This record gives sequence, C-alpha cells and structure tokens, in this order.
Amino acid sequence: MPHTFPRTLLLALAATLIACGDAAEHPSKAAPAASRTAAPAEPRTGGDPPEFADPRRFLDTIPLRWADWETKPPADRAARLRELGITPIRRGSATGPIVDGYDPDGERLEDFHFVDFSGDGVADVIYDGAWFTVQEGELGALEGTRIKLYHVIGGRAVPVTEHHGSVQRIWKGRPGEPLSFRTLHRGCCADPQWALTFFRPQRRGDTVSYAAYRIVMGREDLEIPKQFMTPRRFTVNQDGYLLRSTPRIAGSAAGWPGGTGGNAMAAYGRGARGTAIAERRDTTCRVWWFVRMDARTPPRDAQFVEDPNSRTLTDRLGWMSSRFLSPAP
Repeated sequence: MPHTFPRTLLLALAATLIACGDAAEHPSKAAPAASRTAAPAEPRTGGDPPEFADPRRFLDTIPLRWADWETKPPADRAARLRELGITPIRRGSATGPIVDGYDPDGERLEDFHFVDFSGDGVADVIYDGAWFTVQEGELGALEGTRIKLYHVIGGRAVPVTEHHGSVQRIWKGRPGEPLSFRTLHRGCCADPQWALTFFRPQRRGDTVSYAAYRIVMGREDLEIPKQFMTPRRFTVNQDGYLLRSTPRIAGSAAGWPGGTGGNAMAAYGRGARGTAIAERRDTTCRVWWFVRMDARTPPRDAQFVEDPNSRTLTDRLGWMSSRFLSPAP
C-alpha cells in the first residue's frame, strides 16, 4: 500500500525548498548551483599582517598585559620621566575623582610604560592612556585613548609617534630589531565604528618611529563568529553587493548618509575581492560568509568613508551572502 503524507507536511517541505532555492542577497539573477556550494580558494598573503592567516587570533581583542612587555619600571616614575625630559599633561590641581582608571586631571604616571621598542637595549617610553591636550594653557580632554612613543637616545626621550587608540598586541622583532604592534581604537561619542591598526617600525638615522600600514574596520554591532574555517579568497561577481554587520538582511544602503542603513555597512561592485573566514546558514537556508574585504578593491559606497588623504589600506569586516561570491585563484 503506498505511503501518504499529511498535506501540512508537504506544504511545509515545499516552502522550505522554495526558501532554500531563492535566498539570494541580490535579486537580479540566479547563480549556478556550484557557486552556492563551492568553498572559496586558498588565500594569498602577500604583504598582509601574518596573523590574518589565523582568524581566531586575529579577531581576539583581549587587552594587552603590559607586564609581559615592560622592563623593570623605575622606582620613581615621575623622576625618571623628568630625567628623560617627558612632562605628563596634567592640570595644576586635582578637580575630580578617578573613575574606572580615568583621571580627569590628565595623564597618569602608571600609563607611561618602559619598553625597549627600538631594540637597542635601552628602555624607551610608551604612553597609553586617556587622550589629553593643552590649548592656550588650558587642559582639554578628548574622547578615546592615545598612544605616544618616545625613543630614548643619549639619555633623552625623543617623541617619534603619536596616534589615537590603545596598544592591543605587540610582536617581537629579530634580536636587536624593533617591535611591531597593533592598536584598537573604538569610535568616540555616537560613532559606532572601531578599527584595528597595524604599525611597523621605520628608521630615520638613529631614530625608530612607527607608521600605520593596515587598518581593519568594524562596527560596534558587528557579530563576531565563534567558529572559523581556513581563510579562503573570493571575488564578488554582482554589483551593489552589501556587506552587513550581522548574517541576515535588515535594511539597505538607502539609509546613507546620516542613517545606519540597518545592518548594511558598505556596497561592493563586481570584481571586489575578500577573504572568507567563517560560515553560517540562516533560517531561509542562505549561507553567509564572515569576510574581510580587501582594501585594494574598496567599496563603491559605504556608511563610513575613508580619509581621502590617508595612504593606509583599510579592510572591512562583515557578513556577505555567499551566493554571488566566487572562489578566487
């Protein structure tokens, strides 16, 4: 006797098949079945930071333990800073309490760290703390954090690098060579973007300074995956393809400028390149890839516009529907 199935079950199965078969992020055309199921190709590292090859490590933003890098600090930090010619920016008299490590009266002594970043065997100085300035003799406080690097040469501190953000990771150089590092900068005020910035040393005579060479941008609501796959390269083969902060469709680029556009962050054109590092399937059977979009093929439109005067490459993190992403050789 032939088997029969309840009508409700058949309808549910049909709905699922339709959802899984028509789950494209961009509705203009259907992709071949192979493009929906094929894994992206192996990455080409080129001049990328080495940790791009390890997504779990790369996306780990645990704060730096300065004790792991700092030489034995001087018994009297204030005296040592004076000896080196460094004057912390501070108000003349105390005006308020210290809350969660923030001193409203200026730079704290404990935020000056003694680290041989130049590799010459002498402890240099890195300030990593709240951002203060002095304008017309008045103390000014800015949102976020600031780093200031001083190379100690001949017993005096030479200011060599200053940048927003906080040092989040350090890498050793070869014996006698400078360190390299990256910073984490979270947007201030109502700015929802954040950035990881990679710095490498550069020598000018006897002085070691640092220059940013790669930025990776995200947004505060960016959903970071917990499981990863081997990084694989891909190419976008559809115009107007959206990078999103979460693996689902919620809004479009129509919210720019001024609005957030829902979870849409940037729109890429055909030929844009990226690297997939995680995968997730949603309730409509659409397969999403968590990607790092290559700065060398920038978006055609974006919520956050890059500084036109900056020469630093800026990659962007987010989620893309995998349907119109093709493996790259």
